[in-house]
Amino acid sequence: MRRFAFIVLVCALAIPLAAKAEKPPQGITAPLLARLQQGGLLIFFRHGLTPNYKDAIDRDPDDPLPGNCSHQRNLSAEGIEQMQKMGESFRELEIPIGIVRASPMCRSYDSAWYAFGRYERDRNILLHGTNPEKDPPEAKIWKNIRNIAKIPPLPMTNSIFMSHGTVGEVFGAGYLQEGEAVIIEPDGKGGWSLVARVTSEEWRKP
Repeated sequence: MRRFAFIVLVCALAIPLAAKAEKPPQGITAPLLARLQQGGLLIFFRHGLTPNYKDAIDRDPDDPLPGNCSHQRNLSAEGIEQMQKMGESFRELEIPIGIVRASPMCRSYDSAWYAFGRYERDRNILLHGTNPEKDPPEAKIWKNIRNIAKIPPLPMTNSIFMSHGTVGEVFGAGYLQEGEAVIIEPDGKGGWSLVARVTSEEWRKP
């Protein structure tokens, strides 16, 4: 009986990998822009637009080789323009950027390059879109990303992470469109909170 009660307690306390949060605020508000301009937030993006991504998904390798983009789904011309415009918006809004990290998929680090002019490759944010409750390696990546979300940015900056569509699901915000982002705030106590979900077109003055 005691063993059964212990198992129930553990299950009740466990946080499911695919936990759902309340629908986050959408877009940039004046208070959110002020917070972004002060720094202290983490911004997790899905890469920019790619051509026919649903039809070309089988082209992606599970373990991409650095710089080998010919066998991957890459940014389209529209995706390059989308990322360039978003980077311009960040500069116009005077949002300070510190760390910029990108998944080793070409479309992710190219997105970071066209938007922010720099990046570091980070395998810890290389999501494959599989079910973390059935795929242990994917579950580890979800855990890695949630641990990254606990780390405050460098002073007076915001940290950028260019990842994949399921990064929104990691934080309970749902699957992201190409170029969309979720904004996360570390609480400085080993936790984080979901602040907003923002499309690439919504980076403008409220």
